[in-house]
Amino acid sequence: MILFSFIYFILAIIYTFICVIIVYTTYPFIRIFSKSKASSCVHSTAKFWGRGLMKMAFISFNIEGNENYDPNKTYLLTPNHQSAFDIFACFSIFKKSFAFVSKDTYGKVPLLGFGMSLANYIFVKRGTVGAVKSIDDMENRLRNNISIVIYPEGTRSNTGEIKRPKRGILKIAERCSDIPILPVVVYGTKDIMKARTFKINPFKKITVRFLEPFYLKDIEGDDNAKLDYWYSIMSKNYNELMDKSIKK
Repeated sequence: MILFSFIYFILAIIYTFICVIIVYTTYPFIRIFSKSKASSCVHSTAKFWGRGLMKMAFISFNIEGNENYDPNKTYLLTPNHQSAFDIFACFSIFKKSFAFVSKDTYGKVPLLGFGMSLANYIFVKRGTVGAVKSIDDMENRLRNNISIVIYPEGTRSNTGEIKRPKRGILKIAERCSDIPILPVVVYGTKDIMKARTFKINPFKKITVRFLEPFYLKDIEGDDNAKLDYWYSIMSKNYNELMDKSIKK
């Protein structure tokens, strides 16, 4: 596995460099004619990049609940977060246009942050003014029929189990109460690359379960009750997938 990990990262760096070259050479030309099409091109390249990194590790997918996900609709996509490979998984499973919501610290990473900006992704900034701007950006994407991917847990789960969501998701859900929330359980990415290690475990299968979409305004109770609803259905389905995996 150590040799595979070394080869994987060498190939991943080369592959990433090629994708970066594609982005930085095509964006300025397309931008002359249309900013939105230029951003869409960057996003498409990012999806190509993410899917490629999954295939290089020989990762396969088992998709459940396809009837709950209509790629032609706009959603507030809310997957759980286990591993860095969750990002690559999202590029593989979500269709059409979507925008990631990310910490502003990633926006400061050379090349990566600029590329995310070109793709029209959203950075969550600290402070009152920054937070309001982030919510405005999310609403702008949703109103323009661009789904957004946000991790309600806020950060990766070290154990893989679902963590209670942060209150930040309430803001955009209330602002865009007519946009359905789509809970998405992703199981298995933590087994590809565990936290605080660069060891890659290839030939894994990720199970993705799309749950039934819901509107936050339809959940009775206060804000805590609304957050508990997401947590309870995500935990229930995650545990089901874990039990199913153990029994195999």
